[in-house]
This record gives sequence, C-alpha cells and structure tokens, in this order.
Amino acid sequence: MGTELRKLNSELLCPTSNELDITNPESINNYFSSNTFEVVIHAAAYTDVTKTEKDFENALDINIAGTYNLLKSCISRNIKLIYISTDYVFDGEEGDYKPSDPLNPLTKYAKSKAAAELMVRMYDNSLCIRTSFFGSSFPYDKALEDQWTTKDYIDVMAPKILKECLSGKTGISHCYSKKRTVYNLAKIRNKNISKIKRKDLDFVIPRDTSLC
Repeated sequence: MGTELRKLNSELLCPTSNELDITNPESINNYFSSNTFEVVIHAAAYTDVTKTEKDFENALDINIAGTYNLLKSCISRNIKLIYISTDYVFDGEEGDYKPSDPLNPLTKYAKSKAAAELMVRMYDNSLCIRTSFFGSSFPYDKALEDQWTTKDYIDVMAPKILKECLSGKTGISHCYSKKRTVYNLAKIRNKNISKIKRKDLDFVIPRDTSLC
C-alpha cells in the first residue's frame, strides 16, 4: 500500500523494511530521529490469512509487536498514527458493518489485526482505517462464491485510503468499495477464475465482511 500511496503523493516518505524495521525499536527510533513528519501511515502487515493459521508467530511479531513499537514512538513524539486495519475484525455474520459495531475476529490473522487496532485506539491522536484490498490482480486460481465483501484492488482503493489519511479525522473510519462476492470481484481481472465455497476450506472464513 505504501508504494501505491507514494504514486499518488510524491511528498510521502515510504521507507523500505531495511530502512525502517517495525519489529526493531532501535530502527524506528533512528528513522524518526533522521526525518521530520507529523503523521505516520502504518501500512506494514503480515497479511497472508491462510499461512497465519499455522505460522502465527510472524503475525504476532509484525502485526502486534511491530504496531506497538510504532505506537510508542509516535506517542513519545506526539505524532499522529494512522493504522490500516481490516474488515476481518468483524465475524462476518451480518455484513454492512458500521465503525461503531463490536469487533469479533474469527481467524488468527483477524485477531492479530484487531489486537493491534485496539492498542492504537488507546492513543487519541490516531485514526484506524478499516479496509480491504488485493494487489493489482487476484492472487488465487479459485474464489469464494459465497463470501460477500467491499474489498477491491489496490489501485482502486489507494486513492480512497489516501483521502481518509488526509481528512484530519481521528478515531475509526471505514474505507470500502462496491459490495459483491469475492468471485465476482475476482472475475474483473481474471476471467478464468474457478468457484469455491467456504465449506471447502479447512479453516473458518467470514461470510460477509462488507463495510458501510
């Protein structure tokens, strides 16, 4: 996401993981001390939902500990932190979720993102943007025909997310696209995609994580 945002605004600093390692407090402190800014957009994350079910230590290190490290540095310098959260913080039973709806994450990935979001929300000078996006193409050869989403592709979502980042808001914001099934979204950029159902998966996946 950082690279896409940089395409839209050349003034943004987009450090690589070598330049700013969020799992390393010293790396964060060095980068913050060497650069001047008033807002941090925290878009780094371990995002592989499937892998996180078995290999969740990386999600702990990046999504939770990494967010904590950034949060501490922002608090100490009174820098606003914008955290890119996910629609998966909801259980997907109802859909059309509002920012005020209660969290109930089901997967280990979702729990890691929800835990990080709750930490960030303790800091008044912060904004949690719940959103969801694929890369520029659909990454799988099968797509769920019975899961509803307001997710979209990164080039579609990036301008919407940047607008929220520049809005001056604090608290919680939802950033979303048109509601449809994951299969219908996948077909936009992969005409040969195959259908799959939630029952065919070996882990729990929400039915409807759409935002409003």
